[in-house]
Amino acid sequence: MTGTHFVTVGGTRLAYHVAGSGPVMIAHPGGPGVEYSYLRVPQLEKTFTMVYVEPAGTGASDPLPEHATYAGTYADLLHGLVEHLGVPAVHLLGHSHGGVVAQRYALRHPDRVAGLVLYSSTPVTDAAFWAEGARQGAAYPRRHPEIPEAAAAAAALEEPLAEQTEAAKSAWMSAVLPVYFADFWGRRAEFEPLRDGIRSWPVNFDSTAVDFRPGLPEITAPTLVVTGRHDFICGPGWAAMLHDGIARSRLVILPESGHFGHLEEPEAFAAAVRELRDESFRAGVRGAFRRGDTAEVRRLAEEELRRDGEPAGRVEATYALARLALRDGDLSAAEQLASAALDIAVEAGDRGLEERPGHVLAAVARLSGDLELARERYLAGIELNNELNRPEVVNAEFYNLAFVELRRGDVDLARKLFAEVGQRVFANGWRSFVPYLGIAAAALAAADGDHTRAARMIGFTDSAYATIGQVPDPDDAVELGRARDAAVAALGEDRFAFAYADGAVLEPGAAFGLDWSDART
Repeated sequence: MTGTHFVTVGGTRLAYHVAGSGPVMIAHPGGPGVEYSYLRVPQLEKTFTMVYVEPAGTGASDPLPEHATYAGTYADLLHGLVEHLGVPAVHLLGHSHGGVVAQRYALRHPDRVAGLVLYSSTPVTDAAFWAEGARQGAAYPRRHPEIPEAAAAAAALEEPLAEQTEAAKSAWMSAVLPVYFADFWGRRAEFEPLRDGIRSWPVNFDSTAVDFRPGLPEITAPTLVVTGRHDFICGPGWAAMLHDGIARSRLVILPESGHFGHLEEPEAFAAAVRELRDESFRAGVRGAFRRGDTAEVRRLAEEELRRDGEPAGRVEATYALARLALRDGDLSAAEQLASAALDIAVEAGDRGLEERPGHVLAAVARLSGDLELARERYLAGIELNNELNRPEVVNAEFYNLAFVELRRGDVDLARKLFAEVGQRVFANGWRSFVPYLGIAAAALAAADGDHTRAARMIGFTDSAYATIGQVPDPDDAVELGRARDAAVAALGEDRFAFAYADGAVLEPGAAFGLDWSDART
C-alpha cells in the first residue's frame, strides 16, 4: 500500500501518500493551502501506517469545490478518504488548520476516530484569535534583536498577499516562515531547505471563523494536544482551551519549539504521539472485548504483538488474548497467556502492569473450581490495587471475591461483600458497574431459592448491559448462566419470562434500594 495513491470524493480527486506500518494515522497539514510534505514524520512511520493527504487546492489534488468552507468541506473530503481506506477507525494528526479540520471530523464522525492529535491548533478562529496572532508576530523581532532578518520576517506577516498565485503565496510563506520557529536563526542550516522548497496555494473562503469550544466535550477519542512554547499563532493558550474542553486529552508543551515541533524536537514529539497510540490501543482492545467483538480483539492484539513495542502494549495484548481464551472456555490457554503477560510485567518492573494478568489468573482458578487458589489470588489483587491507589478496581476484586465465597458456601459473607460493593458503587457514582450488581443480585437470589427475584435481576442485568452496549465478562457470564438455568428450571419458561420482563424495566435505584444522590462523581 506504500506509495502515492488517489481517491475521488464527491467529484474532487485527492492525492495521498502512504508510508510505514501499524494502525492507520492520517496526517492533515495546515495552511490552509500548504503542501503536505513538511508534515512528514519518519519517526512515526515505525509505529503507524502514515497516510499523508494532499488537501484539495494543493499539490496533485483537485482544486477546492465551489463554495468550500474553512473546516466543513475539508472534513467531508477527509471522511471520503477514511471510507476509501476501509478501516473501522483511524488516528488523525491535524496540524494547525489541519487540527481545526480534525476537530470538525471528530465531532461529525466520533466512531471513526481511534485517536486524535491536535498539533499546534486551536478550537476557535475568531477575530480575537487572529488579533492575538498578529500581536505575537509583531513582537517576534524582540526575541532576536541581533538578527536584522527577524524584523523583515515579522514585517512580511503584516503585508497582504500581492497576487493570488501559487508563486506569490509560496514566496510569502518563505518570507514569513522563520517566525514559525523557536530558533530558526540558530538552526538555519537545518531549516533553510524547508524555507527554500516550501509551496503554498491561495485558498479563499467567505469566512475563516469557527468556534468548536462548545462541542469539545463531545470528543470522546483519546486525544493528544501538543504545541510549542514559542508558537506565536497556536501556542499554549489555545492548546489549553483544547485540553480543558476534551475530557480524554493530554497536554504536551514542547519547550524548545514554535509551530513546527515535529521538526524542532522530533523525538519528543514522536514520543508523545506514540503514547497516544498506546492509550488508544488499550481503549480499542478493551472496548472491542466489552462489545463481544472477538475478531477485532484478536486483530488488535496480534498486531500489537507483531509490533513488539513497549511492555505495556505487550502485556495488554497478551492479557486480551487470555481473556478470549477464557471466553472460549479454554482455561489452560487462558492461564498460559495470563502467566506470559505477568512475566512481561514483572520483567518490566512495573507493578501497575501486574494487575490485569493477575485478574485473569484468579478467574481461571475460580472457574476451574480451585476456590482456595482463587481466593488467594483475589486477595493479592486487592492488596496490589490498594497499593496502586485504584479504588474502583479494588471494589471490582471484592465483587469477584464475593462470588468465591458464594461458591464456598458462605452465603452470608458473600451477601455482606456484595452489599458493600453496591454501596461503594452508588456512593462514588460508578455507573458502569451497575450490570455487575445485577449479576450479584441474581446469584444471591438463586442461592436463596428466590428464583422469581433471580429472573427479575437477570432481566435487569441483560437490559443494563444492552444500555451500555456491552456483554458480560467470561466469569460473569458463567455466574449469570448458572442463575438463569436454575430460574428457568424452577419457574418454567413462561413464569421466567414474566419475571424477566418486570426486571428489564427496573431503574438501578429501585433494583437495589440505593440512591445516587450521595454520589461524588
